[in-house]
Amino acid sequence: MTITYSNGTVLEAIVLAHEEEALRVAVAGEGDVRTFRRIHGVWISEECEPVAVEFAWQRDGAVNVLDEVDCICPKKRASRLISMLLAGEGADDLLGDSLYVLSAEGSRVRINQSSVSA
Repeated sequence: MTITYSNGTVLEAIVLAHEEEALRVAVAGEGDVRTFRRIHGVWISEECEPVAVEFAWQRDGAVNVLDEVDCICPKKRASRLISMLLAGEGADDLLGDSLYVLSAEGSRVRINQSSVSA
């Protein structure tokens, strides 16, 4: 949702509780919950300032929907990310202690040298 103050300040918020005449929201980066009251059809802030409240479902315009291609990363990047996950955090050389073997399906399987006994 969007809350617009009379001085032009615009805040994005998440609704925590919505009653007919009361609204509690969380604003990103703030530890406290903001409360608004509706008096004679006007939303009022805790500082007694009128605000404009717009809920996401009231917004005009197209919804931003991602295409499948926006969610697919290149194979090289995917391989690097998988290597990072397998190596654990903070590894400088992600592949330095790795031994790769081919599985029955023909894909590479990573084995840490530290896991292989001599």
